[in-house]
Amino acid sequence: MRRALRSDLRALLMTTTVIASVAGGGIAAAQDSKPGAVQLTPIEVEGRKARDIETDITITAKDIERDNPQSVKELFQADPAVTVAGGSLASQKFYAHGLDQAKLNVTIDGAAHRNNVWHHNGNIILDPMFLKSVEVDAGVSAADRGPGALGGSVRFETKDVADMLLPGQSKGGTAILSYDTNSETVRATGAGYARAQGFEIMGIGTRADGSDYENGKGATEPGTADDLWTGLAKLAYESDKGHRIEWSGELMQDEGMRRLRPNMGFVNNDLNYNKATRRTTTVSYTTTQPTDLFAPEIMLYFNQNELERPNRNGYTRASGDFNSKTDSIGGKLANSFAIPYGDLTVGVDFYRDEVFVERFHFATNAEEEVGNVGAFAQFRLKPTPRLSISTGIRADYQSYDAVDGQSFDNGGLSPNVSAEYALTDHVTAFGGYSYNWGGIELAETALFHAGDYRYAADLDPATAHNIKAGLRYRQGGLQLEGTLFRTLVENPVDYDFATSTRINGKDLETRGFDLAAGYRWQNAFVGAKYSHTDIEYGDRMALYGDYNNGVPVGDILTLNAYYTFTDIALTVGGSSEIAFEIEDQALTDNGYRPIEAYEVVNLYAEWRPDHLVPNWSLRVEANNLFDEDYYSRGTYAETARVTPVYSPGRSLLISSVLKF
Repeated sequence: MRRALRSDLRALLMTTTVIASVAGGGIAAAQDSKPGAVQLTPIEVEGRKARDIETDITITAKDIERDNPQSVKELFQADPAVTVAGGSLASQKFYAHGLDQAKLNVTIDGAAHRNNVWHHNGNIILDPMFLKSVEVDAGVSAADRGPGALGGSVRFETKDVADMLLPGQSKGGTAILSYDTNSETVRATGAGYARAQGFEIMGIGTRADGSDYENGKGATEPGTADDLWTGLAKLAYESDKGHRIEWSGELMQDEGMRRLRPNMGFVNNDLNYNKATRRTTTVSYTTTQPTDLFAPEIMLYFNQNELERPNRNGYTRASGDFNSKTDSIGGKLANSFAIPYGDLTVGVDFYRDEVFVERFHFATNAEEEVGNVGAFAQFRLKPTPRLSISTGIRADYQSYDAVDGQSFDNGGLSPNVSAEYALTDHVTAFGGYSYNWGGIELAETALFHAGDYRYAADLDPATAHNIKAGLRYRQGGLQLEGTLFRTLVENPVDYDFATSTRINGKDLETRGFDLAAGYRWQNAFVGAKYSHTDIEYGDRMALYGDYNNGVPVGDILTLNAYYTFTDIALTVGGSSEIAFEIEDQALTDNGYRPIEAYEVVNLYAEWRPDHLVPNWSLRVEANNLFDEDYYSRGTYAETARVTPVYSPGRSLLISSVLKF
C-alpha cells in the first residue's frame, strides 16, 4: 500500500509540475470556450445554483450531434476514463477507471439501472441521439446522486421538446438515415414534437438492422448483427407559474442470434437466440420558476429489464439458456433551499427490485427481492469568488431477501466533500473524498440458472473510499487538466464456486491519473486525453473472471480534432484511440495472453449547406481507417480456449439529418 501511495504521489507531482510550468509560461489567449467532445470540466450551471464540482465528465447535446455516436461505446470514445466493451450491442458493458458498472449508480432520467443480469451482457442499450446530456462522477459522488455509488455515478438525460424544436418553432420533426458499409446496417430515426399552451408532446423512434460485421482481418464476427428497436415518448405540461409535470416512456429491444457468451469469442462455436428488452417509465414534477424556499424534484419510476435466452439448441444441462426479468420501482422527493453562499438540497429516495429467473434445467425457478430507503443532504457553496465547496451525507437502510431464503438488513452512512480553489486567474486546484456505503449488491441473476446458490450467513455490505485531486489551467482557448484518483472497494461480491456460495471478496482497488489538453479556436478544436489505470483485486491485477468487479485498462490515449470551413459550411475532423499493451504476471498465471496494443484512426466530413437546404446535414465517416485488427478494452481477453470479440474493421458510415 505504501508503494502504491508513493507511486500516486509521484504521478500527482508530475502532473502538477507540467501544468504549473505551462501556466507560468503565459500561454497566448484565444476566444474562451468549452473544449472538446467530452469534457473533464463540468458545465457551468447558470442561475442561483452553484455548479456541481463533483462531476468529472460531461457530454452535451452539441457534443453528441457533432460526434454522431451510434452506440454507448462510441458515446464515450473520446474519454479514456470510461471504457466500453466491444462486439455486439448486447455485450457493451462500460467501466469507469476499470470498475464494472455494477459498482456505479447508473440512471436514465433518474430511473436506476443496475447491471445484475449476466457478466457476459451489458444492460444499457440506448440510442445516443435520444440524449440531451451525460454526466459521470468517476469516484467521488454527492449524497443526492443516489445509493450504491461505490465507484461513482453515471446520469443519462434524454431530450425534451425544447431540445428538439428549432428557433421560433412550436412544432417540428427530425429524420435521420444512415448506412454502414461494413455491417450493411441501415439505421433510420424519425421524430415528431410540438408545444402549445403549456402542453408538450414528443415521439422518437429508431430502427437499426444489419449483418455481422467484419474485423480488421476481414473475417466475419458472428453474432454481432444489429437488430434494434428503440423508442422514446414524452408528455408534459408547464403552467404559467412554472409548475412542470412530465411523463416519459422509453422502450429498447435488441434481438438476434448472439454468441453464447456475447462478450467472448467462440469457446464451443455456439450461437444462441438473445432478446434483451428494457422498458422505462418516469413521472416527475419540478418547477422552472424556483424560489429561495421552493425548488422541488419529485420523481417516480418503473423499470423492467428482460433477457430471454430460450433453449433452441437442445441443451441437456444449463449452458446459458434461461429467461430473466428484473422489475424496479423507485422514486425521489427532494427540495433545494437557498442559504448563505449557496444551496442546500435535502430529500429521500427509495427503490425496490424484484428478480425472477426461469430455469430450464431445474424443477424450481429463482427469485430475489431487495429494497433501499435513503435520506440525504448536500450543501453546494461558494463562500468566496475563488472557493467552491460541495459536502453532504446520506443514510441508507437496505433489506435483502436472498434466493436461499435468508434475509439481510443493513444500514450505513455515506459522507462526501469536494472543493475547488482558484489559485490564480488561470489555475484552479480541486479535490474530493467520499465514503460510500453500498449495501449488498444485487446478485448476478444469470448464475442462478446454473445452480442452487446460497449466501454466507456473515455476508457484509460493500463500502468504498474514493479520493481525487488535481489541477486545471485555463487561459483563452487553452485548457490543461490533471487528476489523480483512487477508489478502494471493501467487501465486494465474490463466489465460492466449490460450494455455490456467495461471499465477500478481496479488496478491489483502482488508482491512476487522467490528463487532458485542449485548444479551441472559433471554428476549430484540437485535444488529447490520457488515462493511466491500475486496478487490483486482492494481491493481483483484476481479471475478467472477477465477476462484475473490474477489468484491466492500463494506458489509453485519445486524440480529437476538427476544423470548420465557414465559407462552404464544411467541417472535417478526426479521432484516434491508442491503447498500450498490458503485460502482467497475473495474466500469465490465470491463462490469459498479454493484452495487445492497438491504434485506431477515424476521419469524418460533414456538410451543412443551410443556404441551399436549411437544417440539413450530410456526413461521411471513415472509421478504423487503417483496418486495425484489435479488440477494445473491457472486452474479454484471449486465452487458450477463448478468442476475443474483435472490433469492426474499416467501414464507411454515411448519414443524413433533416430537421423541419
